[in-house]
Amino acid sequence: MNAAPSPSGADHPRTTISAQASIAIDAWAWGLADGSLRLWQLPDAINTLWGVAYEQGRRSRDTEVQLLKLDADRLWLRAFVDNDRQQYLLDRLDQAADLANRPDVDDVLDEAWQIYLASLDNIREPIRLTSTQDTRKEVA
Repeated sequence: MNAAPSPSGADHPRTTISAQASIAIDAWAWGLADGSLRLWQLPDAINTLWGVAYEQGRRSRDTEVQLLKLDADRLWLRAFVDNDRQQYLLDRLDQAADLANRPDVDDVLDEAWQIYLASLDNIREPIRLTSTQDTRKEVA
C-alpha cells in the first residue's frame, strides 16, 4: 500500500528539463527581474507557472501581513492621547450602530456588533457594510 505524497512534495522526484530550456527560463526570470522583458512576452506555460507561484507566494505571507497590519493599527491608536483614542473608538462604534440601524437590517444589535468587529481589522478605514451585505436581494 503506497502512502499519499507528502504536502511538501519531498517524496516527489525532481523534475528535469534540458540545459537549453534551463538557460532560457533563467534568462526569462532575470529579464523579468531587470525589466528588460515583460510577462506577456513569455510562453503561456511560463505565464501560468509565474501566476501560480506569485499567488502562492502572496498567500503564504497573508497571516504575517495581517498580524503586521493589526500591530501597525494598534501602535497608531496608541499614538492618540487617552481621551482622543477613547472618543475615536466610541465614534466608530456609533458609526457601526448607525449602519446597522437601517430598515433592511433584521437584527440590529447583532449586525452592529458584526460590523464593528469587522472594522477592527481596518481601524483607520471608514466603517461600511461589506459587499455581501450591500447586495441583499428581496425574496418573495
